[in-house]
Amino acid sequence: MQYKVAICDDEVSQIKNISNHFAKFSIKTNIEFSIKCYTNSNELLKKYYNERSPFDMIFLDMEMPERSGIETAEEIRRIPDRNVLISFITSYPEYMQDSFDVQASQYLIKPVSYELFEEKLEKMLQYISDLETNIIVLSQKSGETVLHLDDIICIEANKNSSLIITMQNDKIIIKGKLADYEKELADKYFISIHRSCLANMRYIKRFNADSLEFSNGKTVSVSRRRLPEIKDVFSKYMVMRYKR
Repeated sequence: MQYKVAICDDEVSQIKNISNHFAKFSIKTNIEFSIKCYTNSNELLKKYYNERSPFDMIFLDMEMPERSGIETAEEIRRIPDRNVLISFITSYPEYMQDSFDVQASQYLIKPVSYELFEEKLEKMLQYISDLETNIIVLSQKSGETVLHLDDIICIEANKNSSLIITMQNDKIIIKGKLADYEKELADKYFISIHRSCLANMRYIKRFNADSLEFSNGKTVSVSRRRLPEIKDVFSKYMVMRYKR
């Protein structure tokens, strides 16, 4: 398999540095990469406007003129591409907290050493490998539909023994019971926030008194009795995610 990579940085020296790290890693592991380099975010986004999900991973400078790395990542997620792994390259670690909503995969502090690059890249490749099996098959009268779990925001029980599966730009209604999916998705970062809703923790943006908001703006009720437990599970998920 050849992995598709974008490097976007307004400093050519930084692009060369990351490109050289990829070349060294490729020689060492025999893993192939197809790399596209961009010196501004508009050119990178143009690729996205013309081609669906063109990259497996993006190495993105946080501090760029015209459009910052965070703004670029937000646009990529809106397009949407929820699965591409975005790694921010930055000289300012304090900017990391600004990337919560764009689900950043890794952070690399400039100047990026090969040792750090290798460590982070190995984790990203493992994540992509896991993602390939991170799917759910829905059986319907029209046939079978395959969905990536990371594309699902939440699953809600509906009337007449049906379920509403909400994604970034789509909804699917299927026959089934929420309890069946709760068991199946228990180890896939889905959490029961109410007897009628399973939430993908990847998309949780904030908690309110008796509800939570997803990153797409959708709001759902949360069981007040279970709210402390749900927040605790979510906090542990976030710690685990940023240790990757």
